[in-house]
Amino acid sequence: MSIVTVFKFDGLSDPWQVAKLLNKHKKDDFWLTAFVSKYNRNEVVVNYMFYEDVEEGIKRVFDENESIEIVSYLKQNGKSRVLKRVYCFINLMMKTLEVYTGSETKLNEIVATFEEVLKARFTRVVVSPKELQTIYTNHSNELKQVMFKNVEGLFYEILRGKYLESNEKFKKYMEEFPESLRVISFRPRIKFWNGNNRYQVTLNGDKGTLRFSSPNEEFDFRPRIEIRQLTFLIAATLGFLG
Repeated sequence: MSIVTVFKFDGLSDPWQVAKLLNKHKKDDFWLTAFVSKYNRNEVVVNYMFYEDVEEGIKRVFDENESIEIVSYLKQNGKSRVLKRVYCFINLMMKTLEVYTGSETKLNEIVATFEEVLKARFTRVVVSPKELQTIYTNHSNELKQVMFKNVEGLFYEILRGKYLESNEKFKKYMEEFPESLRVISFRPRIKFWNGNNRYQVTLNGDKGTLRFSSPNEEFDFRPRIEIRQLTFLIAATLGFLG
């Protein structure tokens, strides 16, 4: 399941200057490349490049026995590190930063670097229950799953089903616990690049994350044009468009 974390910021206005400051910024354990997108002049594309120890990466994917065998083979062939890249997008119109990683450690490192270089503050987007409701009402073809926080003694209460927006139990929860809605999973109402509109997006209001999943296929990330639309609808709903 792929994850994009969305941040907001103030104070930056020139994409060319942002790209110039970030491009080729380098430290011992990482470096950056940055350029203004040819598809959107308000957007800076940043690649956060770093090396990861092969053993560390393999252990996250395979079980212990498989990891030992794979790591041994790779090290015998001189592969002790692997080059990794995290995609980031800074949009000067929407005043958003999107980071394509589920690693909190790497996420914190990237944001700290951007703040140091750009002299700007990046804060996670927080989506209120009312704003979540606005998003699934106005920008969803189907509400698939919701999560309420701190309801009836449960830390999280999850409701799943087809077209939950019409589900009586969900409606009752929204009447009784409207301020407890914190996560929604929905089929977005956007323009799709290749016609695949069956996947769902999970928006976590507390963490500012978008997760992408599909019942029929595995994929890393959706085309940039699709994710940009999702970020735009968040930015528009929260009212911080530049």
